[in-house]
Amino acid sequence: MNQAPRTKQEWLKEHYEKILLLVALLALLISGVWLAARIQDCKEDAYHAMARISWRGNRIPLSDTLEFDTVLSEARANAVAPLRVADHSMVSEVRVACVKCGYPIGYNATNCPFCLSEQPPIIDIKSLDTDGDGIPDSVELELGLDPQNPADAHEDLDGDGFTNLEEFLAGTDPRDPQSMPDPVVKLRVARIRPIPFVLRYVGTQHLPDGSLRFLLNLQSLERSYFAKLGDVVLGYKVEQHDPAGRQGETLTMVRQADKRPVVLVKGRPVTQQELAIMFVSLLDKRPLPVQRLNDVFNYRGTEYKIVDIRPDSVVIQGVKSGTNVTISQISTEERAALTPPAGAAAPATPAPTDSPW
Repeated sequence: MNQAPRTKQEWLKEHYEKILLLVALLALLISGVWLAARIQDCKEDAYHAMARISWRGNRIPLSDTLEFDTVLSEARANAVAPLRVADHSMVSEVRVACVKCGYPIGYNATNCPFCLSEQPPIIDIKSLDTDGDGIPDSVELELGLDPQNPADAHEDLDGDGFTNLEEFLAGTDPRDPQSMPDPVVKLRVARIRPIPFVLRYVGTQHLPDGSLRFLLNLQSLERSYFAKLGDVVLGYKVEQHDPAGRQGETLTMVRQADKRPVVLVKGRPVTQQELAIMFVSLLDKRPLPVQRLNDVFNYRGTEYKIVDIRPDSVVIQGVKSGTNVTISQISTEERAALTPPAGAAAPATPAPTDSPW
């Protein structure tokens, strides 16, 4: 069956939708091209409007804005960053009033920039000691003590016999009875008294065999001794005889305990005096035997040597450790605590005859 050819109207009627779509696409394309051209024209107009003119009337080309953009980005980042007080960008430094002129100055200033007066030193809060008892306030608060009460430094938190101050100075724990300082911190000087030399060189005897014998008297004249070179009298060895010394005829005697020499001038009393030291233990509440310079004594299992005697203290040295320790004089309060009250019963072990009490 043959199909009759279609007319033009029929073809348009069949494809009119496609034709309309094609026309719309062409219109859109033409609009895009026109818009792009228009944008380029606007850019050129803006460039000429923003261009800088030199004094000669020539346009100066715009610079690359990359560097400006970088600086702008950093500024924005810093604007939203957290404020650091150390930079003092928004907060001023701490200031105090000058002690002389009263003007505000920096907290750490050593001299006022206005009147040039020297400022007092800055006190470290960690070492601040309000009550002056030797223990810083921060340590007292940690131990539960009162920074306003100087008496608590002499108390004993753990009951081990050592005060809170003694434990703090020794670096031990005042709250632990098993942690305690060296017992030597409880040693005190009860008394220092001079002891005159007991012997006096009186004369010299020439014996038939050519040897010499020396006459020595006690200062009290209660007894006389005859000795030759090498003899020991009352702990002193007759070491040397000089018949023509600068001060006259002399006799040198050496104490055997510490090899200390004493020069005796014939017919003259010895004015040189020794110092006797009486120590007392605050732990045992008993005095120690009398000691002299260079003597070695034992205290609670440790040997100490007396190396120096001062008007208000004595320096001792550990024989093994070689460490020097200064022993201070006993205070009035400590002496009162050791002195038995009037009418109290006598102790079972009597005190030595040279007791400091």
